[in-house]
Amino acid sequence: MRFAKRNISKREKGLVVAGGGATLIFVFVQYAVLPYWDSFADTTEKLEVQSKRVGSYRRVLRGQDSVKAALQAAQQQTASLETGLLTSKGDPLANAEIQGLVKALATSKGMSFQRSDSLPVKGVSPEYSKVSTRVEMTGAINQLVDFLASFETAPKILFVEEMRISPVQMGNPKNKQVHATLMISALKQTDRGILPPGTRS
Repeated sequence: MRFAKRNISKREKGLVVAGGGATLIFVFVQYAVLPYWDSFADTTEKLEVQSKRVGSYRRVLRGQDSVKAALQAAQQQTASLETGLLTSKGDPLANAEIQGLVKALATSKGMSFQRSDSLPVKGVSPEYSKVSTRVEMTGAINQLVDFLASFETAPKILFVEEMRISPVQMGNPKNKQVHATLMISALKQTDRGILPPGTRS
C-alpha cells in the first residue's frame, strides 16, 4: 500500500513552530524561572525579617542613649543640689554650722537672736541626713518676713518645719514686734562611718 506524499502548509508549519516554542518556554519557566522566583521570595522575606530586627536593635540602642543622657542630667542636677547641703558631715559640726547660718541670716535682717537648740540628727536615706535646730528670735513682723524670704537666696538650702509667732505686747496693735520660735532644718551627706538612727545601711 502506497502512501501519498502530503505537503505541509505554511499554516501548519507555523502551528508546529509555535507549539515547539510554547513547550520550550514552559520547560524554561518550570525548571529555571519558578525555582529562582521562589528563592527570590524567600530572600525577600528574610530581608524583611532582618530589617525589622535591625530596626528593633537600633531602637534599643537609641533607648540606651536616652537613658545615658537622662542619667547624666540627673547626675548634674544632683551635683548642683548638693552644693546647697551643709558642708560638715559630722553631726556636731553640722549642728554648729546650721546654727551659725540661721543666726547670721537673722541678725542681717535686724532680728534679735535669743537662743538656738540642737536637735538630734535624723537619717532620711543612706546618703543624706537631716540636721535641725530650734531657734527663738524677736523683731518686727516685716523683719521676720525678710528673714524667711532670705532662705531663697541663702548659700545653703534651709527649710522651716515648725513656726510659732506671738506679739511681744498683747493688745497693742501698733507694736509690730513679734516673738518667733522656729524649727529650721537642712540636709547633709551622711557620715559613712556613723549612720544616724533610723537609717538603714
